[in-house]
Amino acid sequence: MSALTVNGSQLTLDDLHDVAVGRRAVAVDGDRLEHVRATHERVQQWGLEGHPIYGVNTGFGELAHVVVPPEKKTDLQVYLLRNHASGAGERLDDASTRAVLLARVNCLVRGYSGASVDAVRLLVEFLNRDILPVIPQQGSLGASGDISPLCHMALSLIGEGRVVHKGAERDTASVLAEEGLTPLTLGFKEGLSLINGTSASAGTAALALYRAEKLLQQAVFLSSVFVQCLRGSSRAFDRRGHELKGHPGQIAVAEALAGLIDGSGLTREHVDLMQDITERSAGMSAVQDVGVYIQSAYSLRCIPQILGPVLDTFAFCRSVVEQELNSSNDNPLIFDNVEETFHGGNFHGQYLAMASDYLGIALGEIGVLAERQINRLVDPHLNGDLPDFLAWNDSGLSSGLSGTQYLATSIASENLDLVAPASVKSLASNAGNQDVVSMSLNSSRKALRLVDNVASILAVFGACLYQAGSCVGVERLSEAGRKWHQLLGKAVAVYDDEFLVQRMIDAVRTFAAGNEGVEFFDQEVGFGK
Repeated sequence: MSALTVNGSQLTLDDLHDVAVGRRAVAVDGDRLEHVRATHERVQQWGLEGHPIYGVNTGFGELAHVVVPPEKKTDLQVYLLRNHASGAGERLDDASTRAVLLARVNCLVRGYSGASVDAVRLLVEFLNRDILPVIPQQGSLGASGDISPLCHMALSLIGEGRVVHKGAERDTASVLAEEGLTPLTLGFKEGLSLINGTSASAGTAALALYRAEKLLQQAVFLSSVFVQCLRGSSRAFDRRGHELKGHPGQIAVAEALAGLIDGSGLTREHVDLMQDITERSAGMSAVQDVGVYIQSAYSLRCIPQILGPVLDTFAFCRSVVEQELNSSNDNPLIFDNVEETFHGGNFHGQYLAMASDYLGIALGEIGVLAERQINRLVDPHLNGDLPDFLAWNDSGLSSGLSGTQYLATSIASENLDLVAPASVKSLASNAGNQDVVSMSLNSSRKALRLVDNVASILAVFGACLYQAGSCVGVERLSEAGRKWHQLLGKAVAVYDDEFLVQRMIDAVRTFAAGNEGVEFFDQEVGFGK
């Protein structure tokens, strides 16, 4: 794969995933570097001339009233990094760290921050050589940007702090020396330009959203197999009914489900249900239970109305996150004339905080539906002709897959805590200067946790459906269902109490996250992409 050329305006979630997870190399558009160079030189000249500009010759935050002489320019920036690198907790994982670095590069190359070409190039070298600053997860208010995590990132650029390189955590200075890289000497505003933005929140939110979109595809596909295994009616996915509601996500999910169950020998046609009821009730003169449901339970019938809003929410979140990735999100922003310098608040993460909270709620809903679908598959009072708890042999002696439901239900409950929004939990800081903060990194970190949790619930769902499909007869599934069952069968066997059930769940999750599984769900549930 060729290097991704970053220009500050065209970075997508897919690009970011290629770099963060696929470790795609990065290059910078040459024209943008010239803009970066010109802006940096302009700021250096203004600093020497003593023009009052926040972060160039003033203190920071509530100390903005303090004027700092030009000879202290580097000390001012270095001290900022050192005294705001206050993070705690586990470090961001490698993929999230790479996402943060790329997000910051894309902001800086827009040329309005004042960072030097050397700073941009060194960040790119970190990405391409896989030198990853140790960035603690906790510490950002998402207000004056993600100050604390980005300080930990920026310290590495000046040869301080610690990095992970070749699988080992080490002092940055020794790694830079080995790689022949020269640490930065910070000029006017340069430390501030590296840290005063939303790149940690944006990078982690982008990763969470990319993964969430893949989970939604998986959830829709598994729901189509679920409908078949429980012999649901196909009428619930008739496009005409969904068009009368009008929501694009609902229509798209219904259309996907209708295609996925096409040709199934298990689903029921509505006219057949009507005829069955008519025949059973012929000659009746009193109220009688005919034993045939004219429509299915919500977990079968309302899948488009439940997952459709998730699809629409993800589309909204993508628009917000990609806009933020391609924005100038620091302060102040540098224009051609010193008097036009924009002292504002583009570093504020409220857009990302709310989008990540919406993302979290939508992820929680995928989990809620899947957990209820699992329950209907295993519950002997609800699962029709399927065995008790999907036991392959000797129900009672075997408890089947009943234990897997405990995992799904416990995680679904945990998710109810995680989906509580962080974006409204503002607490003032910095002597009242940061009096309304976004908590955007808290929101995006929770979204990443929800992604992992929902992946586990869907792994249980997939395991139960593999077992259920084996029980009803794989040959009766739709073509898409049969293909999925056969692909998964390379890694999974019917559960018959001869091995730990955890192995089955892990294998299903590994399949879904691997190249073969991702490509399969992309192909079967692409939503027009």
